[in-house]
Amino acid sequence: MVLLPAAAPGQPLPTVRAKHLYDITAGFCHPVDLAAGADGRIYILDGTQNRVVIHAPETRQQTAFSIDRPKTVPHHPLGIDVDSNNRVYITDPGNKSILVFSTAGKRLRSLALTDPNNDPADVVADTEANRCYVTDNDNHRVLVYRLSDFKRLDTWGEFGEKPGQFHYPFLAARDKYATLYVVDVLNTRVQAINQEGRTMSVIGRWGVNRGQFYRPKGVAIDSRDRIFITDSYLGVVQVFQRYRKFIGVLADARGNLLKLKTPTGIAVDSSNRLYITEMLRNTVSVYRIMD
Repeated sequence: MVLLPAAAPGQPLPTVRAKHLYDITAGFCHPVDLAAGADGRIYILDGTQNRVVIHAPETRQQTAFSIDRPKTVPHHPLGIDVDSNNRVYITDPGNKSILVFSTAGKRLRSLALTDPNNDPADVVADTEANRCYVTDNDNHRVLVYRLSDFKRLDTWGEFGEKPGQFHYPFLAARDKYATLYVVDVLNTRVQAINQEGRTMSVIGRWGVNRGQFYRPKGVAIDSRDRIFITDSYLGVVQVFQRYRKFIGVLADARGNLLKLKTPTGIAVDSSNRLYITEMLRNTVSVYRIMD
């Protein structure tokens, strides 16, 4: 399945061009998520192998640390974020918890979620607002915690199709205005939510044409407030204005549509580099945004 080339005959498909720089390969096994750290490094969660690979873009050097786990209870680390103090947050659905590490791999905290039915998929840490957001996948909601002591402050959403409701929320990201963008997978959209928990806009709907999604998975925001959203089934990245206007589909430097293999997690660093996990390629593709 591919995106239709245009909304109407003879109308060109709008694109956002990006130059391919290189691929990150580090013996990954189905990497899903990654995050850009305040220290300029990229933190890639290689969850199947229970480790975090740290990539330095300027030197292309890589280090890694293991996510230690109890022998009897397997982890299933899935989502990752790095806060402004360079603390690394990882969701652990298998143990219903959030793990916090230093960039050197030292475990700082293990935060157990109080509900045994919680299914944490992704985590977004906001040190300025003292907030931590956790997408609770199986329960179709977002959990809001105070970051300093991890006390639950609120619960947003429930199962459904209306704005503010979810059908398997997955990866998420925050912009500089403290708006939370949540990928609402089976509702085939992304919801933009303010700090009070109100859905400000809904981006996308089901379909295979421009501005539509089949299986959205990852979301990232660049310095120009553009929203980059991966579609793992269509193998493309679509770009939107804040909040909802479609801009174009990610293309190569010549304007040719970029076809990716199972793109999931996505991140943009301070140097306008775009990082995309291609899960089934066991690769993170690195691009420089040109437009």
